[in-house]
Amino acid sequence: MRMKLSAFILISVGIMAFAVSCGSRRSEVVHVTDVLRVDTTVLNEGVSDTLRLGRMRQGEKVVKRLRIENGCGKPVVIVRHSTTCGCVVPEYERRPIPADGSTDIVFTFDSQGEYGWQMKLLDFYLSSSARPLKIYVEAEVE
Repeated sequence: MRMKLSAFILISVGIMAFAVSCGSRRSEVVHVTDVLRVDTTVLNEGVSDTLRLGRMRQGEKVVKRLRIENGCGKPVVIVRHSTTCGCVVPEYERRPIPADGSTDIVFTFDSQGEYGWQMKLLDFYLSSSARPLKIYVEAEVE
Protein backbone atom coordinates (compact mmCIF):
# COMPACT_ATOMS: atom_id res chain seq x y z
CA MET A 1 0.00 0.00 0.00
CA ARG A 2 2.85 2.39 0.73
CA MET A 3 4.05 2.01 -2.83
CA LYS A 4 0.57 3.00 -4.02
CA LEU A 5 0.57 5.99 -1.68
CA SER A 6 2.89 7.96 -3.91
CA ALA A 7 0.24 7.84 -6.60
CA PHE A 8 -2.21 9.63 -4.30
CA ILE A 9 0.06 12.31 -2.93
CA LEU A 10 0.92 15.43 -4.83
CA ILE A 11 3.24 17.81 -3.07
CA SER A 12 2.84 21.46 -3.91
CA VAL A 13 5.97 23.50 -4.41
CA GLY A 14 5.98 26.94 -2.83
CA ILE A 15 7.53 29.41 -0.51
CA MET A 16 7.39 29.28 3.27
CA ALA A 17 5.85 32.29 4.97
CA PHE A 18 7.14 33.44 8.30
CA ALA A 19 5.11 35.32 10.88
CA VAL A 20 6.10 36.50 14.33
CA SER A 21 3.38 36.66 16.94
CA CYS A 22 2.87 40.06 18.56
CA GLY A 23 4.44 40.75 21.91
CA SER A 24 6.26 37.44 22.30
CA ARG A 25 9.49 35.79 21.29
CA ARG A 26 7.71 32.74 19.92
CA SER A 27 7.44 32.59 16.19
CA GLU A 28 5.16 30.77 13.83
CA VAL A 29 6.25 29.17 10.58
CA VAL A 30 3.62 28.49 7.96
CA HIS A 31 4.33 25.80 5.35
CA VAL A 32 2.71 25.49 1.95
CA THR A 33 -0.05 22.99 1.32
CA ASP A 34 0.49 19.28 0.70
CA VAL A 35 -2.25 17.42 -1.17
CA LEU A 36 -3.68 13.96 -0.50
CA ARG A 37 -6.19 12.50 -2.97
CA VAL A 38 -8.72 10.16 -1.38
CA ASP A 39 -10.30 7.58 -3.69
CA THR A 40 -12.19 4.31 -3.19
CA THR A 41 -8.93 2.37 -2.70
CA VAL A 42 -7.97 4.70 0.16
CA LEU A 43 -11.43 4.33 1.71
CA ASN A 44 -11.27 0.52 1.50
CA GLU A 45 -7.63 -0.12 2.40
CA GLY A 46 -6.64 2.95 4.40
CA VAL A 47 -3.56 5.03 3.82
CA SER A 48 -0.86 6.76 5.82
CA ASP A 49 1.23 9.80 5.07
CA THR A 50 3.84 11.87 6.87
CA LEU A 51 3.84 15.65 7.16
CA ARG A 52 7.45 16.69 7.60
CA LEU A 53 7.79 19.99 9.40
CA GLY A 54 11.59 20.11 9.35
CA ARG A 55 13.80 21.71 11.98
CA MET A 56 12.56 24.30 14.41
CA ARG A 57 13.54 25.91 17.65
CA GLN A 58 11.83 24.97 20.86
CA GLY A 59 8.86 27.28 21.44
CA GLU A 60 8.06 27.78 17.76
CA LYS A 61 4.67 26.93 16.35
CA VAL A 62 4.60 25.42 12.89
CA VAL A 63 1.46 25.34 10.78
CA LYS A 64 1.06 22.88 7.91
CA ARG A 65 -1.95 22.64 5.64
CA LEU A 66 -3.04 19.32 4.12
CA ARG A 67 -5.59 19.51 1.31
CA ILE A 68 -7.83 16.46 1.04
CA GLU A 69 -9.14 15.97 -2.51
CA ASN A 70 -12.18 13.75 -2.91
CA GLY A 71 -11.76 11.42 -5.88
CA CYS A 72 -14.41 8.92 -4.74
CA GLY A 73 -17.31 10.05 -6.91
CA LYS A 74 -19.49 10.59 -3.83
CA PRO A 75 -19.41 13.02 -0.87
CA VAL A 76 -17.09 12.15 2.04
CA VAL A 77 -17.09 13.61 5.57
CA ILE A 78 -14.27 13.72 8.13
CA VAL A 79 -16.33 12.34 11.01
CA ARG A 80 -13.76 12.62 13.81
CA HIS A 81 -10.07 12.36 14.65
CA SER A 82 -7.82 11.08 17.42
CA THR A 83 -4.28 12.11 18.31
CA THR A 84 -1.36 10.80 20.35
CA CYS A 85 -0.37 14.24 21.65
CA GLY A 86 -1.96 17.57 22.51
CA CYS A 87 0.95 19.41 20.90
CA VAL A 88 -0.56 18.85 17.42
CA VAL A 89 -3.96 20.44 16.88
CA PRO A 90 -5.86 19.82 13.63
CA GLU A 91 -8.57 22.19 12.43
CA TYR A 92 -11.05 21.19 9.72
CA GLU A 93 -14.66 21.68 8.70
CA ARG A 94 -17.08 18.89 9.42
CA ARG A 95 -19.05 19.44 6.23
CA PRO A 96 -19.26 16.93 3.39
CA ILE A 97 -16.47 17.13 0.82
CA PRO A 98 -18.32 16.94 -2.51
CA ALA A 99 -17.22 14.54 -5.24
CA ASP A 100 -14.23 16.11 -7.01
CA GLY A 101 -14.12 18.76 -4.26
CA SER A 102 -11.54 19.39 -1.55
CA THR A 103 -11.13 20.61 2.02
CA ASP A 104 -8.13 21.63 4.11
CA ILE A 105 -6.92 20.25 7.42
CA VAL A 106 -4.67 22.77 9.18
CA PHE A 107 -2.18 21.22 11.60
CA THR A 108 -0.56 23.41 14.27
CA PHE A 109 2.44 21.87 16.04
CA ASP A 110 3.50 23.70 19.22
CA SER A 111 7.08 22.74 20.05
CA GLN A 112 6.97 24.27 23.55
CA GLY A 113 8.32 21.60 25.94
CA GLU A 114 9.38 19.28 23.10
CA TYR A 115 12.98 18.45 22.22
CA GLY A 116 14.64 16.23 19.65
CA TRP A 117 12.98 14.14 16.96
CA GLN A 118 9.20 14.12 17.25
CA MET A 119 6.72 11.79 15.54
CA LYS A 120 3.03 12.27 16.37
CA LEU A 121 0.12 10.25 14.95
CA LEU A 122 -3.33 11.53 14.06
CA ASP A 123 -6.10 9.23 12.83
CA PHE A 124 -8.90 10.73 10.73
CA TYR A 125 -12.09 8.74 10.37
CA LEU A 126 -13.94 9.32 7.11
CA SER A 127 -17.53 8.40 6.35
CA SER A 128 -17.79 5.24 4.22
CA SER A 129 -14.23 4.30 5.20
CA ALA A 130 -13.20 0.89 6.49
CA ARG A 131 -9.96 2.23 8.01
CA PRO A 132 -8.74 5.61 9.27
CA LEU A 133 -6.52 7.96 7.35
CA LYS A 134 -3.25 7.97 9.37
CA ILE A 135 -1.25 11.19 9.32
CA TYR A 136 2.15 11.24 11.02
CA VAL A 137 3.57 14.64 11.94
CA GLU A 138 7.37 14.65 12.07
CA ALA A 139 9.62 17.45 13.37
CA GLU A 140 13.12 18.03 14.73
CA VAL A 141 13.07 20.43 17.69
CA GLU A 142 16.37 22.09 18.62
